[in-house]
Amino acid sequence: MPGRDEKRHGSRLDACLALLIALPPSSALGQAPLQIAAREGSAVESALTEAAETATKKLAQPACRAVFSDFRSLDGRRLSEVLQELGQDAATYFRGLLFYDGYGSRGCATRDILASTRPGSRAVYLCSTQFVERAHRDPGLAAVLLIHEELHALGLGENPPSSREITQQVIRRCGK
Repeated sequence: MPGRDEKRHGSRLDACLALLIALPPSSALGQAPLQIAAREGSAVESALTEAAETATKKLAQPACRAVFSDFRSLDGRRLSEVLQELGQDAATYFRGLLFYDGYGSRGCATRDILASTRPGSRAVYLCSTQFVERAHRDPGLAAVLLIHEELHALGLGENPPSSREITQQVIRRCGK
C-alpha cells in the first residue's frame, strides 16, 4: 500500500504532466499535430490552438520568416541557419514544439510573463492564466508570443536582446 507521500507525489506528477494529446493537423497547411500537455477541452488548450493556427499562417509568409535571420543563437549562428541545419522550415519546427501548462511554476510567478522556454529547448511553458487572458484580448499578440518562444527554442538568448525587443521585431516582420 503506497504511503501518503507517494500518493501526493503521484497526484502532483499527474497534475503537472497531464495527458499529452495530439490535436488534429490543419488540413489546409498539412502540418504535423500540435502537441500540448493540458486537459483536453481546457481554456489553455483552446487558446493555444487558436494562437498556433495564427502563428502557423504568419510563418507561411516570407516576410515573417525573415525574423529568423534577424537573430542569432547563443553560439552565434543565425536562427535561419539553425533551421537549415535541422532540415526544417519555421512552420515545421514550430509544430514540433511541446507546450506545457506552466501554471504555478516559478516562471509564471509574475503577471507579465505569458510563456517561457530555455534556449535550445523544445518545451514551451504557457502561463495559462495570463496566456488565456491575453489570447482572448489580443489573439494576434498571442500568436506573436508563440513565434517569440520558437526563436528561443532555436537557441536565442535574452538580454540582449530584451524580451520586448524580440517581440517588437516579430511584430515588425510578422504583423500582429
